[in-house]
Amino acid sequence: MAASIAGLVAPRSGAAQAGRFDTDFIIIGAGAAGIAAARVLLGLGRRVVVLEARDRVGGRAWTSTEALGLPWDRGAQWLHNGRDNPLWSLARRAGRDPIWSDFENMQVTGPDGAAQALFAAFDALDDRIDRAATQATAQTRLDALITGAPWADAALHLSALSIGGDPAQIALHDAAMMESGADALVPGGPGGLLGALAQGLPIQLGHVVRAIDMRAGDQLVVSGDFGQLSARAVLVTIPPMVLAQGALAVTPPLPARHREAFAALRPADFIKVGLRLPAMVQGGAEFAVDPSALLAGIGALLHLDPRAPLASVLFAGRHARDLAAAGPAGLAEAAQAVLYHHTGQRAIATDSHDWRADPFSGGTWALLQPGAASARQDYVAPVEDRLFFAGEAAPGPFATTLGGAWLSGLAAAEAMDAAL
Repeated sequence: MAASIAGLVAPRSGAAQAGRFDTDFIIIGAGAAGIAAARVLLGLGRRVVVLEARDRVGGRAWTSTEALGLPWDRGAQWLHNGRDNPLWSLARRAGRDPIWSDFENMQVTGPDGAAQALFAAFDALDDRIDRAATQATAQTRLDALITGAPWADAALHLSALSIGGDPAQIALHDAAMMESGADALVPGGPGGLLGALAQGLPIQLGHVVRAIDMRAGDQLVVSGDFGQLSARAVLVTIPPMVLAQGALAVTPPLPARHREAFAALRPADFIKVGLRLPAMVQGGAEFAVDPSALLAGIGALLHLDPRAPLASVLFAGRHARDLAAAGPAGLAEAAQAVLYHHTGQRAIATDSHDWRADPFSGGTWALLQPGAASARQDYVAPVEDRLFFAGEAAPGPFATTLGGAWLSGLAAAEAMDAAL
């Protein structure tokens, strides 16, 4: 459990007195970015308060046993980019040695040689994206790479699924910015890892921040049902999709570049369904996909957990939106159909979380609207060196991932301390 700060810094009902601060820094949100920033600032000897709206830490990394009886990740599931991921070494230090997830251990529906053909096309795709990006405009989308060659197009659709949409929804430059690499599962899930990394931090759970007042020249005041707290600077790790909905009132209003960035960083069309299997699938590949379904726009990626009788089915794009509109029962049945198609099994329990309807998330992660070239950079731009932003929507090769959120929290903490 994260440490309570009740009694250390008590939220006050009255306005903060000019020139006096309850703490040096306030961090809004105890997901990966907020936890990373808090650890850095506390290590520098600064006074920090972390205000988390939920009754748990981790944000969109949520490892739960509630529905399936075994730990499964309702949100973030993998540590992407292998040992380059900053959470890799932290997981090892926490006694949670990552387990390689073999993406090429994949069952591919089709004729003999289907898997080799798909992965040859997939291996060539990074170079195709990088070459196309050198001549693309900000409006160019990933579907500009569709050629009509079945394996190349299937690989493109599979890549788009992993990014969180259809090729027509994804900005080519955004796809080119993201690096791919080996993925790993972490014992206890990413949610468990972040919980361990949050141990001892001054986190207040159930504290929903509604407003930030920047009108006093030397302080910022954050407020919510808990009262008010003042600080020299504030870090906001609320997802841009939530900020775009006006969930956080800032006075005076934020610059137009920030408001436009929030609107341009829209939620990915991505849904994951967890399935509890009657038994481990013996001798099965870790992943499975049907290229013909991908090309028809109704594709899904199946992951069989190598550690437990659990599976996840990943949907994206228009197909994900249609399934979400059909409701939980329809979504569960679609996931069951994917599982049966590849394994001949039916799950004994299913679970999913609607991150788009989650008021504290607004979606699984943020995708860049084609044409909004600078939105990720504008999103994290500080305001008057007093109000800072961080999260998975930050720019860089780890964008949209847990590792990217952690790195952005580290960068924000260094900038906040330098501006103190």
